[in-house]
Amino acid sequence: MKLTQFLKQYDTEQKRIKFFRTHRENQGICCLKCASTSLRWISTIRSWTCNKCSYRLGLRKGTVMENSKLAYRIWLTGLYLMVLTKKGFSATEMQNLLGHNRYEPIWLMMHKIRIQMGEREKRYQLDGFVELDEAFLQVIVKTVQMMLVRLIIKSIGTKRFLLP
Repeated sequence: MKLTQFLKQYDTEQKRIKFFRTHRENQGICCLKCASTSLRWISTIRSWTCNKCSYRLGLRKGTVMENSKLAYRIWLTGLYLMVLTKKGFSATEMQNLLGHNRYEPIWLMMHKIRIQMGEREKRYQLDGFVELDEAFLQVIVKTVQMMLVRLIIKSIGTKRFLLP
């Protein structure tokens, strides 16, 4: 999805809240107090209420957005921009793009998103045929050669020689 399409699709706060709500409901929600899955959405307070024990579960509760006062607009746009490019953004650049006044909340948001992206990547392991970029491979080979040289120098003593 292009940025212009994204901005048109999620142009109001209600659409952004609906996106987060739908995503949470698709993952499955249960009461944190009694573990019931029978919850009802109350749009005026933006939270689910348990039908059994009346415990309230906010839209941000249990997510990366918990304890954050940033608007849903900033969270959703920040998430989109962070996964849009391979290189990423600095927190200052993200702050300017989102039009936010303070640096710290944007830095913390980006830090939380990066942690969650890293946690997700830990679950997957490469197998089968894997294609590597030659630049990375050369760095690995040079590192292995240097480790071998150090190992040989340590075992022989102070004599130095070149490996073929």
